[in-house]
Amino acid sequence: MYRVSFVIQYENRENLEKYASLIASSGYNGIEIGIKDPRVINHGEIEDIISRFNLSVPALGTGRAFTEDKVSLSDNNEMIRMDAIERLKAHIDLASKFSSMVIVGLIRGNTSNDGDINLVRDALRDICKYGNSKGVRVLLEPINRYEVNWLNTVEDTYNFIKDSGLSNTGLLIDTFHMNIEEPSIASSIFRFRDLVWHVHIADSNRLSPGMGHIDFKDIFRVLSVIDYNGFISAELINKPSVESSITQTMKYLKGIL
Repeated sequence: MYRVSFVIQYENRENLEKYASLIASSGYNGIEIGIKDPRVINHGEIEDIISRFNLSVPALGTGRAFTEDKVSLSDNNEMIRMDAIERLKAHIDLASKFSSMVIVGLIRGNTSNDGDINLVRDALRDICKYGNSKGVRVLLEPINRYEVNWLNTVEDTYNFIKDSGLSNTGLLIDTFHMNIEEPSIASSIFRFRDLVWHVHIADSNRLSPGMGHIDFKDIFRVLSVIDYNGFISAELINKPSVESSITQTMKYLKGIL
């Protein structure tokens, strides 16, 4: 079976400890943590919890900086853009403690012209250089058109990485976004397999796998064909609860893998 992790949004020590305990006891190998701003949290508390429950941290999420604080790499306000860069570097500092990768998804922001795209490209080059110095890789995530207005498909994101010379950057592919944007999820995985470094799973309705119509058996078949050896990480709308999503996802995966 693949190594499996579950995405939790960090709020406080008690929140993380509660879910880490359930994730570990349910048979997961890792916990992926979404953090709004690593500069204002206690890194030692996170390290202690992760160590006690013997969990890996495959990646750190960064999207809340955009959704909650409206901070992005494409903002024309230099102070806001620099805040986004410094937050991502702080994520890299924390990721270096766990051998984690850092996700650049919504925090890249929306763009309206080539100038905006160049702002993101320059920022990512700076961030990736910093990541290299810390031994941390960066993940660029294709996100569907209803949440951000560019780099929606795997192909577009792959080409951006290659064209920008981002040698320390790979793809985070997410089945929810791919179900909206890709003609075939499995074919896209196969075509761009050399940069598929991390996989998020959620069903077509963003609920636990098995609660929508995505063919996960086909997805795992192609991941096996390309010898993918990274984590499978569930990022969901946790209904009716986080606890039920954790247990339901693992039950489903054990049934098909």
